[in-house]
Amino acid sequence: MITMEQIRAARAMLGLSQRELAQQAGLSTGTLNNIERGVQTDPKISTLRAIQQALEAEGIEFTRQGTGSYGVQLAARRKTAKTIKLLIIDDSKTDRKLYKAWLTKQADKNYSIIEADNAKAGYDAFLKHKPACILLDFMMYGKDGFQLMVEMKKDHPLIPPIIFMTAMHGDTIRKNALALGVHSFLDKKKLTRERLCDAVSEALA
Repeated sequence: MITMEQIRAARAMLGLSQRELAQQAGLSTGTLNNIERGVQTDPKISTLRAIQQALEAEGIEFTRQGTGSYGVQLAARRKTAKTIKLLIIDDSKTDRKLYKAWLTKQADKNYSIIEADNAKAGYDAFLKHKPACILLDFMMYGKDGFQLMVEMKKDHPLIPPIIFMTAMHGDTIRKNALALGVHSFLDKKKLTRERLCDAVSEALA
């Protein structure tokens, strides 16, 4: 497993703040800070693996040195031949930024992220960019996610897979979303980088 020295070195090489790396790894900033300072001397393997995967997704390689120790280096990012457009419709700028960071930091993916902060802008972006997948928030100012889905399905019988996302998780909301034909339903309160990336990959499969 990686060490606190490697984490600090890799983060400095990438120019990432602790907050940015913690978000990409699905951790709290406090947890990452404690690991880097050596306060948390025996972190969980799953926590270190999440940090390592986040750094590797940015292009970091952990290499064995002649002395037997491990170093870090920045490798060339691999890109898929085709750029895949994803549309994020969410009135939270913070959430959009986080999802974009999670999705675009995968070394084997080449996603182009289009953002919209309300239903109208999202509908216009859907028509203009023809995304391969849509990440749709439920609670937004004005028209909500359900209303936007109904409008899209009414005007366009063939729409891309939609990943419905909300912090207001409940059986009724979930059932209504699935009844409208969403591909998957994600609870924002339990959302992690891995869950989001897996959901998008499954929707595009």
